[in-house]
Amino acid sequence: MIHVDDQLPEYLLGTLEREARLAVEHHLARCEACSAALEGLRPATEALAASVTPVAPPAGLGTRLLAYIRGEGRFADFVPELARLFDLDEASARALVAQLPQPDAWMEGPAPGVLLLPVAGGPRLEGAMAAFVKLAPGTLFPAHRHSGAEVNYVLQGGFREDSGHEVWPGERLDKAAESSHAYVALEGPDCIAASILWGVVEFAEGAS
Repeated sequence: MIHVDDQLPEYLLGTLEREARLAVEHHLARCEACSAALEGLRPATEALAASVTPVAPPAGLGTRLLAYIRGEGRFADFVPELARLFDLDEASARALVAQLPQPDAWMEGPAPGVLLLPVAGGPRLEGAMAAFVKLAPGTLFPAHRHSGAEVNYVLQGGFREDSGHEVWPGERLDKAAESSHAYVALEGPDCIAASILWGVVEFAEGAS
């Protein structure tokens, strides 16, 4: 389990983006260690917030921040892990991330409402299909079986499997060969995940 202790001060100060805040709250609901750390930080954080004198931001700061949030900057922290997953150097992974906010970079996927951004992975991914997958909130990726292994690593939003298991930003879901599942994108921003698939996907009859 990836802990969220480094995000707790921002969570208490209310400065996290919505999807990050939801991910932290989801984690806190199941992690006693991070919940205890949160309560330990609360008095100092509240005192700090009370002592800060409001200052008018520089002109144009809001516009620059929005451009950063809506662009590839919000995915920068995922670049090292994406480089490992796709067997690429970090410069190549960073170039891929820069395409994510571009609508014309995406193509229709294997099911209604599912979009794909194909990725040419490194030598270790020879024979596998690699891509980013994007689903709007409420979009269902229908029931399917994997003939080979599958890896999904969430960058934004999240999804819930038909088993009830939820996967959030920074979390990875590994599925074994011959496993099957369906999943739906959770409420919030579009779900974007890096996906690597060995073998083929067989959709349940009538699912696609």
